Amino acid sequence: MDDPTQTAPSLAGACLCRAVRYEVHASPVMTGICYCTSCRKLSGAGHAFHALFPAAAVKVEGDVRDYRWMADSGHQVTTSFCPICGSPLFGRSSGMPGTLTLRVASLEDPSAIQPQMAIYVDRLLPWDHLDPSLTAFPAMPPMEKPA
Repeated sequence: MDDPTQTAPSLAGACLCRAVRYEVHASPVMTGICYCTSCRKLSGAGHAFHALFPAAAVKVEGDVRDYRWMADSGHQVTTSFCPICGSPLFGRSSGMPGTLTLRVASLEDPSAIQPQMAIYVDRLLPWDHLDPSLTAFPAMPPMEKPA
């Protein structure tokens, strides 16, 4: 399999105050919109849009603060945010070592990434929207283990 960090275009993003910036040199492993309660609370909206990348492909400049919590899966999730403006930027899960989940809205050009799926749609709020063209899962779909 080709190394996605060697062939992918560069993406860049930052927090609101720009004290934390990042670059990504890989294509996303997967993208998805999450309607879980934790993502709703972290985003301040009805859902959050994430893109999963190899952690080695993401270069972060600036200091972040971390908040750790247990997901429904039982895995520990670490959410990283700017300590100045509070923007949530990325996260890591003990269930997916070696990966980093970026908040797509923090990209300089969020339109560069399209969602592939929607998860936790059983928690969709009545006033939020579910794109009917996306593959939808009622909760977290099973994760495939790399070969």
